[in-house]
Amino acid sequence: MSTGDAVPGRGDGGRSTAIAAFVAGLREYARTPVLLALFVFLPAYLIGGFTRLVPSTTAPLGVPGGGTQAVEMANLYAVLMVPLVGALVGALAGVFLIQAARQSDARLVVAGARPVSVLLARFGLLAVVGALVTAVSVATAATVYVPERPLFVGAAALLAALTYGLLGVLAGLVVDRLAGVYLALFGTMLDLFLVQNPLADPPEYARLLPGHAPTELAVDAGFSTDVALSLAGEGAAYLLAVGVATALALYRTMRVS
Repeated sequence: MSTGDAVPGRGDGGRSTAIAAFVAGLREYARTPVLLALFVFLPAYLIGGFTRLVPSTTAPLGVPGGGTQAVEMANLYAVLMVPLVGALVGALAGVFLIQAARQSDARLVVAGARPVSVLLARFGLLAVVGALVTAVSVATAATVYVPERPLFVGAAALLAALTYGLLGVLAGLVVDRLAGVYLALFGTMLDLFLVQNPLADPPEYARLLPGHAPTELAVDAGFSTDVALSLAGEGAAYLLAVGVATALALYRTMRVS
């Protein structure tokens, strides 16, 4: 992502630097059709396709305030796929973002930009991607099943997208793009699709993984109006911890590059 020419020089304020880097990043996304397809068409394709391929059967599902319900498999996976796709696309976006911007960010700091301003711009780009993927995912899932609390399902997807987006940035700092893509694919599928699957008894370590709170929140909001707000707090705390770790890692990279 070539943002060096778009960012003000040493004498400008940190806010203008962050805004310029953010706008340059958006323009780079707009000029890359593959990324637009990743952010928009991939979520719609995965959710729309998968929910129409699952068997037309029901499964018992425990929900807060509602006991055990028999839910249609298509409806269940329409809800489960929302945070999963958010996490997957977020992780891929994080990998692509850091692989494209790492060198230019270091040059910006050498030229006088404050690292905090550059970090704000990059995190802002991830937030835009997360919001876009969330909107597309929730809208696509709603063509199959309308959740009881759709806003909380969207919040679950956004938490998953942002948390895994930051993890994708961390992965992109230590591995190349291809390896980062594989980590994003297998990491999100193992966590949100297998370990957090509400149809099976999750292992003890499931609560330690980033997909726990978003999946639980999505399932609760999908089939009950009684949503445990503590899940949103847990997901936000996990996001904050990952965000701090990512910011420190990026800051160190900018200062030593």
